[in-house]
Amino acid sequence: MGKLLESIMLDFIEPCTADFNRVKFHAIFDKDISEIFPYLNAQMKSAIYNVSSNSLTFKKEFRLITLHPTKLSVSKAINEFDAYEIMDMVMELVNSTYDSKSNITPLYERRANPSTIEVYKYLPKTNCKSCGCATCLSFAAKMIAGEYKINHCKTIFIEGYEEQKEKLLDMAQTFGWD
Repeated sequence: MGKLLESIMLDFIEPCTADFNRVKFHAIFDKDISEIFPYLNAQMKSAIYNVSSNSLTFKKEFRLITLHPTKLSVSKAINEFDAYEIMDMVMELVNSTYDSKSNITPLYERRANPSTIEVYKYLPKTNCKSCGCATCLSFAAKMIAGEYKINHCKTIFIEGYEEQKEKLLDMAQTFGWD
């Protein structure tokens, strides 16, 4: 198997400013990995590839992971043990993608998550509150933020909303939402 990365070294770890119960950390790659970003972007439907800043960002559950050419930045990790697990996962992801890049068509475009309004247009717009939100628009905002899943909307799963449900499920898959 071809390897791009041999090691990732933890640079620093500190309390996360976004969530005080979690940590953020930076780690250093032993090589510049920017050549693999377009291939990762093609493979990871939920990744955001920013060509201008030469970075690739994705979520793993609640963690926000950003790959830079020579470093890794992660926020909302659980603890130091979790940081090392994420570093191992990133090394495996980079190396397996590098190994199979001849079978991947690179994607150089930046994917953008849909807006709250784009999600809202496929919701039932009944404002039934059964999901726990006051309005379908607030549900859409929580869905975009990753706080709610599509299955929290009970109405979308009843008869008559099949097309909207399919569109929302497609969005969820494309953007890596649960």
